[in-house]
Amino acid sequence: MSTEIVVRKDLLLGAWQGLGGAITEATAYNFAKLSAKKQAELIEAYYGKNGLDYCWGRVSIGSNDFCLEPYEYTKKVGLADFSVRHDEKYVLPMLRRVLARKKLKLVASPWSPPQFMKLGKWPSGVLKPWQYRNFAKYIRKWLEAYEKQGVRVDFITPQNEPRAKQIWESCVYSFPAQRKLAYKYLSRELDNSNTQILLWDHNKKDLTKVADRLVRDKCGRKAKVAGLCFHWYDGVFPDEMWRVRQKYPTILMLSSEMSCGFSPYDADAWQKDAKLYWRELFADVNTGASAFIDWNMLLSWQGGPSWCKNYLKSPVILNECGDDYILTPIYQALKKFAHLFPAGSEVVRCEYDSRDVVAVARKTKIGYDVVVANVSEREQEVMIKLGAKKKRLTLAESEIISVMVE
Repeated sequence: MSTEIVVRKDLLLGAWQGLGGAITEATAYNFAKLSAKKQAELIEAYYGKNGLDYCWGRVSIGSNDFCLEPYEYTKKVGLADFSVRHDEKYVLPMLRRVLARKKLKLVASPWSPPQFMKLGKWPSGVLKPWQYRNFAKYIRKWLEAYEKQGVRVDFITPQNEPRAKQIWESCVYSFPAQRKLAYKYLSRELDNSNTQILLWDHNKKDLTKVADRLVRDKCGRKAKVAGLCFHWYDGVFPDEMWRVRQKYPTILMLSSEMSCGFSPYDADAWQKDAKLYWRELFADVNTGASAFIDWNMLLSWQGGPSWCKNYLKSPVILNECGDDYILTPIYQALKKFAHLFPAGSEVVRCEYDSRDVVAVARKTKIGYDVVVANVSEREQEVMIKLGAKKKRLTLAESEIISVMVE
C-alpha cells in the first residue's frame, strides 16, 4: 500500500529560516580541546554551505545542565557584582569564532534566575514576587554585557522549560507569571533594544492551550513578543502545531531544543535517532515552524560534560582521545535535510497520513520541489499529488530524495 502525499499549493507557509545549534559550555569546552585545524574544520562542518549551513544559535543565560559546574553572574540584590567573566573562558571565545565565520540569529534562555531571587530549594523553585523587575534588569544587563563582547542576541526566552522542576537549574512559572514577566517587566527593559521575546520554550503537548494563554498583550507592549518556541521531548504533535499556526498566522514559531538520550556510540544504532530528527524536522516545517535549533553541538564520547550527569547524544562527538571528532548519523541526517531544503525555501504544506514516510515541499520558479524521506525500516511506495498531476516513486529504507513536480 502506497503513501499518498498531497501538495497544497494553496497553503503557502512562508520562508523556512534554517537550522542551528546551541553553544553550551559543554560544547565550547570540548571545542577547546581540538587543534586549531580541527576547530576550523568543525566550524565549516556546521556553518559552511557544504556542511549544515547553520544560521541560528542558542546560548544560556547563566549555567545549565551542560556546564562544568553551576554558576551565577551575581549574588547581590542590587546586581552590583554582575559579571559574565565566567563565560570568557569557553563560551564567548567559541561564539566569537563562529560569528566571525557567519552572522547568526541568536536565542538566549535562562535556566534559572540567581538563587537569591527564588523561593524554594535549589536547583528549582519559583521567582519571588518582588524580584520580577530585578530579574528583568538582570537579563538586560546580560544582553548588554554580551553585546560589549561582540555578541548581539536577537531573541530571549524568559525561562527554559518553565513548567519543569528539574534536578539541575530550573524555575517554575504559572501562565500568569510568564505573562507578567514577559509583557510587563521584560518588555519594559527591552524598550531600547532590538531584542525580542519568545515565550514558552517547553514541550508541544497542548500547544494550542499554551498559545491561547501566552500570545496576548495585557500590557500594551505586544511588539516585543514575537511568538513561541518549543521542544520536542514529549512528542511531535503536528496537529497541535498546525492548529496554532492557523490560529496565530503571524507569530514566529521556533523549535528551540532537541536531543536524544545517551547510549554508547554505534553508527547503526544512532541511525534510529537520525530518523527521529527527520520526523521532528519534517513535521515542524510542514506545520508552520520557521526554524530549528538543536541542543549541544559537540559532546564527548561519554555524552558530556554535564555537571548533573544528564548525558545525551549530539550530532558531532569527540573521539575517545578527545583530539578529533566523529560526524554521527544524526549529523548526516541534518546535512541531507539542509541540502535538500535550504534556508530561504518557500514552504508549501503537504498533507499525508503515514508513520513510515514524511514529506515537505517548497515552491520554486519551475514548480514544486517535494522532499520525501522514508523513516521506516523497509521499502516504501509513495504517490505525490499536485492537483490532477501524480508522480509515483519507491524509497529504500532510510532514503531521502527530492522530486520536482511541475
